[in-house]
Amino acid sequence: MVLDYFREISSIPRGSRYNTKISNYLVEFAKEHGFDYVQDEAENVVIYKPASKGYESCPPLIMQGHMDMVCEKVSEDAHDFQNDGIKLITKDNYITADGTTLGADDGIAVAYMLEFLADENLICPPLEMVFTTDEEIGMIGAMSFDAGTLRGKHMINLDTEDEQGFIAACAGGATARTDIPVRKVSREGVQLVIDIAGLKGGHSGVDIDKNRSNAVLLLGRMLAYLPEEYFGVIDICGGNRDNVIPNEASAKLVVDADRLEELSEICSEAAVILSDELTAAEPGLEISITEDSAETVKSYDALDSDSYAKLFYYLTYVPNGIQVMSSSIQGMVESSQNLGILKIEDGYLKISVSMRSQKITYKEYMTKKLEGMASMLDAVFEVSGDYPGYDMAVESQFRDMMCDVYEDSFGRKPEISSIHAGLEIGVFASKIPGLDIIAIGPDTLDIHTVDERVDIESIHRVEKFLRSALKTFAENTVK
Repeated sequence: MVLDYFREISSIPRGSRYNTKISNYLVEFAKEHGFDYVQDEAENVVIYKPASKGYESCPPLIMQGHMDMVCEKVSEDAHDFQNDGIKLITKDNYITADGTTLGADDGIAVAYMLEFLADENLICPPLEMVFTTDEEIGMIGAMSFDAGTLRGKHMINLDTEDEQGFIAACAGGATARTDIPVRKVSREGVQLVIDIAGLKGGHSGVDIDKNRSNAVLLLGRMLAYLPEEYFGVIDICGGNRDNVIPNEASAKLVVDADRLEELSEICSEAAVILSDELTAAEPGLEISITEDSAETVKSYDALDSDSYAKLFYYLTYVPNGIQVMSSSIQGMVESSQNLGILKIEDGYLKISVSMRSQKITYKEYMTKKLEGMASMLDAVFEVSGDYPGYDMAVESQFRDMMCDVYEDSFGRKPEISSIHAGLEIGVFASKIPGLDIIAIGPDTLDIHTVDERVDIESIHRVEKFLRSALKTFAENTVK
């Protein structure tokens, strides 16, 4: 039945910013089954299921997931995410999609909750099923959610991609944007382009500890090898999202014609040095240098010397990567920064940095450092998209109870971990004092890509665990 509900909701367009159809579907589901519900202005939905007979005195248990999905497709696919459903394919015990993202993140959570709501034989405490909107673009639904609609103090979040255990803590974060004013002047010369590509890139949270190079900062290193008086920067850019480690970057230079051969040779030597350094860490690195003929001298608008100094200073000194490792969770990143976007636009060098930390105080410190750099460069500085983290409780009867259920269900002890990324659990914990949370989900691979797929057997194993978890919670909390 879980898979049946997943197929049903997959037929409903539910990309981020377009939640109306799936939100209304959930409301109609609640009406058809006679459940009380709330639908708010952000199109979040809460559906309330009464306790099983004999467990009416139990405290409510919250289950939560988000209804929106990331919408990506192969370039040749004509799929319209606003109007077309996802075409599901079953292959090698996985469910995947035909040419698009699958939306198992977090459609499987929605399917689990619908299955448990519809099951009249389910043994459970009172359930508060929370379906949020626009998680993928900044947890917008959760941030606007009125926690006064909930009474529960225990939550099972269903937005993870690994059945090996529970996520019991997550990082908070924010995006820092620095707009540095720059000036361009006319400069004659020949155009030379430096392109960096083929880096691994990855998620700026969960992949920040994997020794992956940032293409923008690597491009900054390339520029450091070049004599400043030989060239001017026409344009420079890299990265598309602040929460992704840039895997490509490019710089267009205007070079004095009589220095073109010499500068091109220096570029080639620098490319060899960087490629040698990164042979093991970034085997796919490609640094290409494209130059016009020395005779094709033109006039270009390029950064003046003061503006280039600002660019070089920022790329040289901006903190990036791991800032602090956790002292309480072995091997866990506590705080990090990622320069995700750099471009020249409308007279500004525009830079976006993603900041993450499980400690709000350290996130504030990272913000102060970036603000200080911006002030030195006479830049406009702004922080947006601030979301809270959730620090794992030292002791938790609820977590211990769920660990026992997990061991009975899977035949092994669960891994208890923290994720260096934002989850809605941090938002809900900030809204509901004393909220105790675990997060779990079935094995899902390559989320946010057209290769996204979910393990069918894992879906069933996690369902078995969740059913036992609801029953055990009811039996242990009934009065």
